[in-house]
Amino acid sequence: MALTLPASFSSHSTKRNWLFQLHYDDESNFTGVAFYDTVVESINYYGAVLNKPSIRESIDLKKSISKTGNVSLTLANFKYLADDFSAEIFGGSRDYINRKVKIYIQPNDVTGISDCLLIYTGKLTNISHNEEKIKLSVNAQKPWDGVEIPQVKTDKNNYYPIAYGDFTPNSAAVADPPADDDDFRNRKTLYPIPVEERRGDTLFALTGIRSTAANAQPHYYEKSIDKFIPLANHATTYNTVDAANESYGDGYAVRFHQNMLRKVVFKPTERTASGTGWQSNDNAFNGATADTTNYTQFDYDAGYANDETRTISYSLPQIHGFPSLLVFHYTLTGTATLSNISGASAGRDIQIKLIDNTFGSGIVLGYIELDANETSTTLAASPGNTSISSVATIKTQSDRDAAFLASSSGWGESFDLQVKQTRNHSSIDGDVLIQFRIYDLKIETVSQLDFNNTSNGGTKADAYKFLDDLDFVYCGANGLTDNGWNSNSAITEIHEAHRDLLHRFTSYTNSNTPTNWGSGKAINTDKDWRIRYWVNEPTPLIRVLETLQYEGGFIFRFNGQGAGEYIYIPDSISTDHTLNTDDLADINISLSPMSDVITSMDIEYRKHPALSGHMTKVSATNSTAISDLKIGTNENKKTIRLDAYVGDASGENDIPTASTSNVNDDWYSYYDNILGSQKLIVDATVVSPLFYGIDVGDFVAFNTMPVDPFGASWSGKDFIVTSVQRQIGKLKCQFREV
Repeated sequence: MALTLPASFSSHSTKRNWLFQLHYDDESNFTGVAFYDTVVESINYYGAVLNKPSIRESIDLKKSISKTGNVSLTLANFKYLADDFSAEIFGGSRDYINRKVKIYIQPNDVTGISDCLLIYTGKLTNISHNEEKIKLSVNAQKPWDGVEIPQVKTDKNNYYPIAYGDFTPNSAAVADPPADDDDFRNRKTLYPIPVEERRGDTLFALTGIRSTAANAQPHYYEKSIDKFIPLANHATTYNTVDAANESYGDGYAVRFHQNMLRKVVFKPTERTASGTGWQSNDNAFNGATADTTNYTQFDYDAGYANDETRTISYSLPQIHGFPSLLVFHYTLTGTATLSNISGASAGRDIQIKLIDNTFGSGIVLGYIELDANETSTTLAASPGNTSISSVATIKTQSDRDAAFLASSSGWGESFDLQVKQTRNHSSIDGDVLIQFRIYDLKIETVSQLDFNNTSNGGTKADAYKFLDDLDFVYCGANGLTDNGWNSNSAITEIHEAHRDLLHRFTSYTNSNTPTNWGSGKAINTDKDWRIRYWVNEPTPLIRVLETLQYEGGFIFRFNGQGAGEYIYIPDSISTDHTLNTDDLADINISLSPMSDVITSMDIEYRKHPALSGHMTKVSATNSTAISDLKIGTNENKKTIRLDAYVGDASGENDIPTASTSNVNDDWYSYYDNILGSQKLIVDATVVSPLFYGIDVGDFVAFNTMPVDPFGASWSGKDFIVTSVQRQIGKLKCQFREV
C-alpha cells in the first residue's frame, strides 16, 4: 500500500532534505540530524549527515518474501551539549543503541512533521567513530529476529509442539462390521507429539500449549499398514482413550497404557498365489474401506472331485506386538449346482466348503450342501444359514489369536482361503458347478505389547525396549486458536496462522491490524487456503513465517512507516497509481528471464504426519505456455513440496492440473499466474513528487508512454511494484507485470 503522502508533495520543487530521528531511552524522545540544518516542530535537526544513504526495499513474488535493506549513516563528529556527539550517542546519559530510528523526507523546508514523508523505520544496531566522523548502522524493523519456536519445553528438553489447522483423529471404537475410515484407521489428519515419560504403567505425550476437551487421544503409527491407531489408556479395553488433554508442566499432555493396546482393521498387503479356478487379481483387498465394487472370482465346472481343494493366498502385514483379538471378515457371494447325479445319497451329502486355513488351522467358514440335481446359494454353519445370493459378510466364529500364538511365524503366516469339495456317508456323484466372488477381505485385531512372554508376542524386554525407542505418537486435536486478536477463534487457514505467529511470538501485538487484512486488498476474504502444520523442534520464526507466506501465496512486510502489511495478487486488481511519460525517466523495458518460467509443476502436498513425504501429488501444466514457448518435455519443470497447504475452501479441494480463472482459487493457479509465462518488467526513475509515496506491493498501470512494450500495448496490463530505491531527490522503481 502506498505510503501516506502529505499535501506538501504536490509542489514540484526539487528542494529536499532528509531528517533522521535517533530515538533514545524509552523512545519517546529523539535527537535529530539531517543533511543540512533545519527546524521542524521547534526541534533542531543538525546538518551533520555526510553521506547520501539509500533505502532499498523489494519483494520476490517467486518466493513470496520481502527484503528491506539496512541503512549506513556517516555523521560529522560535531559538538553537541559541550562534547563530541560520539560521547552523546554511546556512553552518555541517554541510551541510543537498539532504539528506533526514523527517516523522513522534508520537502521545501516545511516546518511541520506531518508535512514530511516517513520512509524508513529501523533500529540503531552498531556505532563506530574516530575524531572526525561517526558511523551508524541502522537495521530495518524485524521483530522476528532471534526468535525461535516452539519455546516451551520440559526438563527433559522436549518441546510442547506448535500446531495449526483442522485436525481429526480416528475414532476410538470400531463398528461391527467395520465399514468406514474411522474403522479402518485411515485418517491421517494428525500431528506428531513427543513422548515425555513413562510413569508406572502409563506414558505421557505432550500435545502442546492449548487445553482441549476432545479428540486429543494419542495414536500409534503402524508403518507396515500406514495407519494411525488410537492407543488405549486402559490395560484391556481398547476404546477407553484419553481424549481430553490435561495440564502437564507448562503445557498439556495425554496418557496411554504401556501395553499400547489398540484396535485396527486392515486388509492383506498382497496376493501371493492364485490356485486353479481363482482369478489372478487383487480386487478382494483393493479398497481403503469396506468395498463391494469389484471382486476376485472362483469358478469350478467339472465332475465332482472328493477332497479337491483350491487355494488363494495372501500375505499379512507385520503388526507390532501380538493380537489379543484376531477376527477375519469375508464379503462374498456364492452359488453351487449339482447335476447329472448318480450313486446313493444318505442325506445332504456333498458339501462345498469355504475354509480359512491361515495358521494351518482349517477353520470352516460355512458350506453349501447338495444331494440332488439342484442349485443352492445358502452357506450353512456360517453361523446358521446365510444367503449369499447377494453380497453378504461373514466372519470367523472364534478368535484366531490362539492360532496366531501357536504359529511359528505369527504375522509372517500366509492368509489362505480355500474352496474344498467333500462327501459324507454315500457314494453320490455328479457334475458340480461352483462360483464364489470375494468382494472384500478384512482383518480385525486388537494388538498389544507382550509383557507376559507370550509365544510369538516377543518378550518383556522387547516391550520395554520398544517403549524406550518410541519418540512420538500422534494427536488429532485441532491446532491453536488465535491468541485474542479474533476472539480466540479456530485457525484453519494459512494466513490466519501467519498472523497469529506474529502476534503470539513477536512485539507486533494484538492491537495491530495488518494493512490489507480485512479491508483494502482484504486477504482474509480472498484467501481460503487450508492449513495443517506443526513445529516440534526449535526453528527460526522467520523460516516458519516465510514457509507459510510461500505456501499461502502472500508476502508480509513492515513498510517504511512501520506498518505491517500483507501483499498478494488479488483476483481483480485495482490500480493504486496510473503513470505517464512525464512522471518517469530512465525507462527500460525487459522480459522476465526464461529461467524463471515454470510451465510444469509436480506438486506434493498434505504432509504425512509420520514420514518425510506427502500424501497427495498432482502434475499441473500450462499447456499454452508450453506450446507458445516451444518448451520440451523436461524443460522448465519443477517439483514443489508443500508442508502446510492441504487444499482450498472448507472441503480442502485438490489442486487442479491446470490453472483456473481466479488466481486465488488454489496454490497452482496463483503461482502459475506469476511463473507460467514471461512477464514484462519496467525499470524507471519516478520524477514526479506526486508519486513519491509509491511503495513495493502497489499496483500500477501505465497510460501514455514514450514507447510500446515490444509489440504489445500498455492497455489492460497491470503491474506490481517489486522494488524501490530511495535516495535524496530520487526514487527508482521496478514494476513487474501480473
